[in-house]
Parts: sequence; C-alpha cells; structure tokens
Amino acid sequence: MLNKATSYTYTMNQYLALHVLIGIVVSNFRGLAQLYLAAILVYFILQILQKRDKTFWVLAGAGYFASAEIFLRMTGAMPFWELGKYMVIFFMILGMFYEGFKLKAWPVLIFLILLLPGVVVSYLNFDYFGESFRGTILFNLSGPLSLVATALFCYHRQIKMQTLLKIVDVMILPIISMLVYIILYAPSMEQIVFTTESNVVSSGGYSGNQVATVLGLGMFLTYVRFLIPYRNQLLNLINMGLLGLMTYRCLLTFSRGGFITALVMMFVFSVLFIRWAPLVRKAKATVKLVGLGIGGFLIWGVAMAVTGGLILNRYAGENAKGEEQDITTGRAEIISEELTAFLEEPFLGVGVGMGKFFRYELDGQLAASHNEIARMLAEHGFLGILAILILLLIPLGLLLSKNRNLLMLPFVAFWFLTINHSAMRVALPGFLYGLALLTINYASNKKKKRKTQATAVSRQSTLG
Repeated sequence: MLNKATSYTYTMNQYLALHVLIGIVVSNFRGLAQLYLAAILVYFILQILQKRDKTFWVLAGAGYFASAEIFLRMTGAMPFWELGKYMVIFFMILGMFYEGFKLKAWPVLIFLILLLPGVVVSYLNFDYFGESFRGTILFNLSGPLSLVATALFCYHRQIKMQTLLKIVDVMILPIISMLVYIILYAPSMEQIVFTTESNVVSSGGYSGNQVATVLGLGMFLTYVRFLIPYRNQLLNLINMGLLGLMTYRCLLTFSRGGFITALVMMFVFSVLFIRWAPLVRKAKATVKLVGLGIGGFLIWGVAMAVTGGLILNRYAGENAKGEEQDITTGRAEIISEELTAFLEEPFLGVGVGMGKFFRYELDGQLAASHNEIARMLAEHGFLGILAILILLLIPLGLLLSKNRNLLMLPFVAFWFLTINHSAMRVALPGFLYGLALLTINYASNKKKKRKTQATAVSRQSTLG
C-alpha cells in the first residue's frame, strides 16, 4: 500500500502530465478549451460538495481558476471577460456557505462599503450612451469584489502549511498548460521580430503584460517548491526545469511588470525562509541560491542572444537605438490625469469607471487605468484613500501578531506591485491578497505538539 508521500507524488506526476497534454491539445484544437473550462468547473464543484476538507477544495478551485484565467482568455474559452473573477467570488461564497467567515473580518466589509458611493456617483453622471453602465461598473469593481470575497473567507482561517503548499501546487498546473500553449503557438525564435515593446507573438498572441503576470507568479510558485522541495527527486527536477522555462518565457514577453514582481517576491520569501528555517535547511538553501544565481545568469544570457540584446534595452528603458524612452509606457501620463480628477472631485471622486471618460474629455484618449491606486483616488476620492489604507493595515496587523503566514509578505507584494502596473485586470492580485490573510499551522503531523510549544519551533520543524 502506498504511503501518503508516495501517493501524492504519483498523483502530482499524473496531473503534470495531464496539464502538459491540455496545453498541447488546446494549441491544436482551440475549441476544446471550452470543454476544458466546463470540466474543471464541474470537477472542483464536485470535490467541494463531496470532500470533507472543504476549505482546501474551495481555495484550490479558486486558485486554479485565478491561475488559469489568462490561459482561458487567450484560447477563447471565456464566455465573458471577467469570468475568472466571478469564479473566484463563486467559490468563496460556496466556501462561506459551508464554513462561514469570522466576524474579525469587519475591516474587509468596511472596505467594501467605501466603494459603494463611487457607484452612485457614476450612476448619476453616466451619460455615455455608447457604453454600458453595468459593464463599466463590473470591469472596474469585479477585481475588488473578488478580493473582498477571498479576504472574507481567508481572514484568520487556519490551515496547515502542507495544505498551503498543496494549493501552491494546484495553482502551478494551469500555468504549465499556458506555458506549453505559448511555446507551441509562437513561431521559431528566428521568425519573431523583437523590439523594445511588449511582444504579443512570444506571449501566445495575447497581452504580454497579463501573460508576464501569470508567468511571474509561476516563477515564484515553483521557487517556493524549490526551497521547500517535494519528497521525490523526479518532481524536484521537473520543478527546477519549470522554474527555468517560466523565467525564460517571462523575459521573452518583454513585459517587465510580471518579471520584476516575481523577483521581489522571491527575494522577500528567501529572506523569510532563511530567517525561519533550521540551520541545516539554511545551509542547503544557501547552496541552492548560489546554483540558482548561476542558472539565472545563463537564462539571461540566452535571452540576450535570442533577442539580439534588446531585452537589456527594454529593462534599461531604452529603444532599439539605445535612446531613452518613457519607461512607464504612457502610464505616468494616465496617473497624472487621474490625480487631476482627484483634485477636481476630492471627496467622492468622479465615479466608478468614469476615469477613462474624464481623460477622454481632457485629452481625447479613451484609455483605461493601469494603476489601481491612482484609479481609486480618481474614481472614489478620499474614500478611495481610506479603502487603500484599510487594505494596507490589515496585513500589517497580521504581521505584528504571533500567527504568521510564511507566504503573506510575498503575496501582499504581488498584490501591491501588480495593481500598480496592471490594475486589477486579472483575478490573481485579489485572490493572493486574500490568501495572505490565512493563519498557518506549522505543527508537524507526525506527532502531537504540546500547546506550550512556540510557534517558531513548529515552523522550523515544518521547514526542516
């Protein structure tokens, strides 16, 4: 009879192979992406209904859809654009139906209440007949609503560290399918014309910014499993290969936000891991990090060779001729206009979704915001400032408490950095913010821990 570790390894190998196959099949028959969407929806709903560990399956289902959102969009599987966020909200509501939520989560509800006046302001001033009021509101608030739903479910909810690592594994799977799809979609490197702009072709024919966001998250998740390895050498080798491949393909999107965010998350996690891990694991981690650094330089060298050195120009904020260009790619101008909107309507803002119309009247450009902080200022005014402060203070309060989530700071970093370059166009920032609010039990399953045992000791035993 297989023990738990061997059984999990066997299952993971099966899932890895399945998701490679999904990427191959969908790249050849895109119409099957809708069947894939239906299958995963039915699968996770059945698991939640039938299994006892509903918390895990709720978070696994929401995490899977959040990771798969861009893959489903680029393959045309989404019946409507914001489905990924709606699925996260759906799974969280299902989870709260079975498991409830803690009353301590009242700051999250205040955040939600602070968003509502902006909807009223928008309704009273919406006279753009070529646009849908409902669509405008949902485009801008579906991201914050998915954050609220996840935060309500996760706030102070206790799960084991091993359960959190299993959720990490689940979230890696659809990113593998997307990675395979991108590789098979793109022509040979000799045929791709690289410039110093975001590259659609090397991003699977889709937005490089969003693809890089997902690949960057994939880099971090595989990095977590690099420092906290599987109990199987083959899985560890596959994981290292995935880490390298995701890093390489993330660079080739020529979208810097996702890659830089991944590096920040990896750095923060490394500091926390080395601080909390036992001495033996610290020594192993140090050796691993040296090897990883060498591998990183090799991957950068390959990217430099493939792109003719243009990847360096991209990250240096230069065009192909080496001349300086706007490193924000127009985002700074949009932020400036959003600050102007805030100054004109400082208390309630111009209304949800009205920021782009304000910019249109200002300079004739109908451009959506790429920065959620600036959008909150422009569209919610002073109430938006309070809402952002609440989101910053919630994890700060958890950080000062005794129960700490090893992945809390990296997840909060992902949320904050991503909403500053990509707003909340995808479900991942809100979902990971919610995951950061989990309380992690580091006690080992092998033997019962005494109630008086320190959390740090339990955490070390888990990481060791």
